[in-house]
Amino acid sequence: MSNIITTTEVQQSIGTISKTITDQSYIVTNRGKGRIVMLPYFEGCDDTVADYLEDFAMVKNAQTLKQRYQTAAESGRSRLVI
Repeated sequence: MSNIITTTEVQQSIGTISKTITDQSYIVTNRGKGRIVMLPYFEGCDDTVADYLEDFAMVKNAQTLKQRYQTAAESGRSRLVI
């Protein structure tokens, strides 16, 4: 279970957070909205983090991606033959 803390609490207790991050994760909020997720690091998690960042980019740009691929879908079948 993640701990929910404010940005002010992060600034005030970064030492405690860094000591406990191996056992806990944190969701940092600013004015009631989630802003940051702090997770423990483990060897080999780079691929998992890269996948998360790719998912984040797709969610962030979802409207643009939908418009781009809707236009492509409406253009019909391609003459490209493989």
